[in-house]
Amino acid sequence: MVGLHRLSPRVEGIGFKVDFNGNQSRGLKEHIGYTEDNGYQRNIIKKTEHYEIVAITWRAGQDTPIHDHKGSDCAFLIVEGTSTETVYELNEDNLAVPSHVRHYAPGEVCAADEPDIHRISNETDEDLINLHVYTPPLSGFGIYEAA
Repeated sequence: MVGLHRLSPRVEGIGFKVDFNGNQSRGLKEHIGYTEDNGYQRNIIKKTEHYEIVAITWRAGQDTPIHDHKGSDCAFLIVEGTSTETVYELNEDNLAVPSHVRHYAPGEVCAADEPDIHRISNETDEDLINLHVYTPPLSGFGIYEAA
């Protein structure tokens, strides 16, 4: 599993801690919304000049585009459901080619450095809730086409 240790020292200064007890989504209910289309929903919890905390939710079968984080590092905790991360590399035509897939269960943490290209998806029949921390706050995404 990829962990927080991969991120830059900026993340260590956040002082953000989640005490995971298996029922973490109860405390997030006021921040959680879902979209019923093919996308996913970003629910901003806190944003400062140094970091941003976002609850991101997916219904069954929903996913993000293939993307990077344009200058931000990211770590996320799986709160509820199973999160699938597909990591990509660019080929000579600048198209995204899958390099590996990881599945994360509740309580696990995933981290992505700024240059990483990935897609997060919910490949199960259950709802998915992830708690993401970005540093610095997201200023945009690079979106990539699949090969």
